[in-house]
Amino acid sequence: MSRADLAVVQLTLFLSFATLFSPQPLLPLLGEHFSISEAQASTLIAAVLLPLGVAPVIYGYFLQAVPARSLLRISLFLLAVDQLAILFVVEYRHLLMLRLVQGLLVPGIFTALMTYCSVKSDNTTIRFVMSLYVATTIVGGVVSRLLSGWVADSLTWQAFFGMLGAALLISAWLVGKMDADAEINFDRLDKKAFGRVLRLPDYLFSYMALFLVSFCFSAMLNYLPFRLRELVPDIRPFGISLAYLGYLAGLFTSLSSPRLVRAGGERQALLVGAGLLLIGLAGCALHEIWVLYVFMLCNAGGFFLFHSVLAGLINHRAAEHGGIVNGLYVSTYYLSAGLGAWLPFYLFGSLGWGLTLAVLCLVLVLAGAFVLNIPERRRASLGV
Repeated sequence: MSRADLAVVQLTLFLSFATLFSPQPLLPLLGEHFSISEAQASTLIAAVLLPLGVAPVIYGYFLQAVPARSLLRISLFLLAVDQLAILFVVEYRHLLMLRLVQGLLVPGIFTALMTYCSVKSDNTTIRFVMSLYVATTIVGGVVSRLLSGWVADSLTWQAFFGMLGAALLISAWLVGKMDADAEINFDRLDKKAFGRVLRLPDYLFSYMALFLVSFCFSAMLNYLPFRLRELVPDIRPFGISLAYLGYLAGLFTSLSSPRLVRAGGERQALLVGAGLLLIGLAGCALHEIWVLYVFMLCNAGGFFLFHSVLAGLINHRAAEHGGIVNGLYVSTYYLSAGLGAWLPFYLFGSLGWGLTLAVLCLVLVLAGAFVLNIPERRRASLGV
């Protein structure tokens, strides 16, 4: 992969990831604007994540015949149009519908980019490339949240979505400049392929652990704006978005993950990541706003260490058919994140912030048990 193509991949990933989470600091503001409940407002995040949990699998049935560059250009263009359409939304149901469409468009981009990074990297560089991939998503997540909060305070909440739509149009044009041979041979994801992947403990326990960890992290992130509003009723959107600066710790841990793996092994690094997230969730139970800002460092640092190590692990062990492995990884990641952004709101409503965090901590302990069942390092053949 040339440096120019890698730069386009990173820009595309940055903007696509920004599409997912930029509304998060605005959820209380959007709830007031459309006169909807907290649970309803949370569906703006769940609506775009839940399709991401299914769509990569569906894409697998026809992507084998579609050049990656064409797929990326079309998806990015449609995503840009969708973002620009938000400028004209007057009812909440219309905004929710546009977010659902985004959830159907983004997975094609993510699956293509992730598999492209995998097939264009050898065993000596795959962990670094995947850690760079995760680091780019982190930068996209934190910068877009900061900008959406700042623009909402300075202009209107719609303005940022217009800016993002324009940037996606530029990205679609740049993808057209990528080398024509930067195409991905996606594997057809049939039922037999699913079974062969999930029968291997390398992947089965990896996906199960990923599901639980992603669920917990998403639950905390999506309720965080409302928790900050509870503690400081007059907090502004930009003040909420500043809490996501803790993502910078995730940037550090994801880039450091290859070194941690070399020092202690993959399972140990995964346990460290889950442990940091566990400490962060427990610390967020305290009733001080500055505590939430501080422990976001543990939450983000732990989660993205876990994510980058696990992404590298499954790609390093996949001797063949990386599209199958990565398609299921993307589906698991976003299905759990979508459920985590929605279902725990019912727990928050009945149990409260502290007890719900305690439940999430128990879920993380179970995730650690799955990590311990991942076999020691080896190459895994799918036999397909």
